[in-house]
Amino acid sequence: MISTYLFPALILLLIIFFINRRPSQQPSDVEVYNQALKAIIDNNEKKAFRILKSIIQKDSNNTEAYLLLGNLLRDKDVKKATKIHQTIIVRPKLSNDLKVQIHQALGLDYLKQEKNSKAKHEFEEIIKIDSKNKWSLGMLKNIATENKSWKDALGYEKKLIKYFPEIKERDESKLNYFIAMDYKDKKNEKNYLYYLKKSIKSNHVYNESFLELSSYYINNSDKAMEYLIMYSKVNPSGSVNAFKKIEHILFDEKKFNEVENLYKNILKEDFNSYALNRLVDIYLEKSERDEAIELVERFMPKFDYHLKSSNKSYVIRLNKIKIDSDNFEIRKALSSFCNDIIENAKIN
Repeated sequence: MISTYLFPALILLLIIFFINRRPSQQPSDVEVYNQALKAIIDNNEKKAFRILKSIIQKDSNNTEAYLLLGNLLRDKDVKKATKIHQTIIVRPKLSNDLKVQIHQALGLDYLKQEKNSKAKHEFEEIIKIDSKNKWSLGMLKNIATENKSWKDALGYEKKLIKYFPEIKERDESKLNYFIAMDYKDKKNEKNYLYYLKKSIKSNHVYNESFLELSSYYINNSDKAMEYLIMYSKVNPSGSVNAFKKIEHILFDEKKFNEVENLYKNILKEDFNSYALNRLVDIYLEKSERDEAIELVERFMPKFDYHLKSSNKSYVIRLNKIKIDSDNFEIRKALSSFCNDIIENAKIN
């Protein structure tokens, strides 16, 4: 009899216990927000999106959740992301830290839409709040560089070095490059060339300095090619365009044999994916298949060409297939594919 009443009573007590415990067991807003952040870090965007929407549904005043939600949407629906960020930036009583984050988000939204002037405005708003904001100064410098506004780029670079002296050595070459380009705008050739040459003497050379020097010496083919080769060594992803420019110079001067010698000399110094790809093409165009095979086999031991994860070995494997094919269109397609791998993977 007692057991008959005890069981329902026990159930009732358990229900009351769990009802009373439920609030303390439910995660706090901070915990839920942190769960969303963890989901983003883990690249689980669907989970993060779901968590953030649930936070907003419970608390429409949660600006941080809206900010994160907009950032998540940027790649999928940049206009919607922009609208979210535009809505929350006008909210009253935002902390300066939050304002900076929202202006950052809006700037990135506009850059995604290639609206550089609007992005620039957002980054300038950050500088009004925090004049030493490293990230925003860097973004403003990048926009100025892209727009070839050298005076502005130089100004931002000087501020970055002033506020963050630890970057002085790293950015010295870039600083001299901007000074040179500013002098170029002022038609001061002497100072332009002086600072441009100075920029390539730094420990961390700004790649564009080599390209600019090659353009300056366009009427001196040896000098132009020298700087293009230097550029290809420090910037593997740009080697394709650099070597194409060298080939163009040599073809214009009808120095056809020197194209082959160029790639031979480069490969004597070190392996270069584009040089290998082009030299194999040249050998096949001349029906020198044995030379092409010998070239590829020379580098096989250095890069395990069976290892698919290695982009360099992948280029070697594709060239081996190219040599074995008698179809011109297939060879052409494989060469083009190799160039895409070299440019996208940024390998030398």
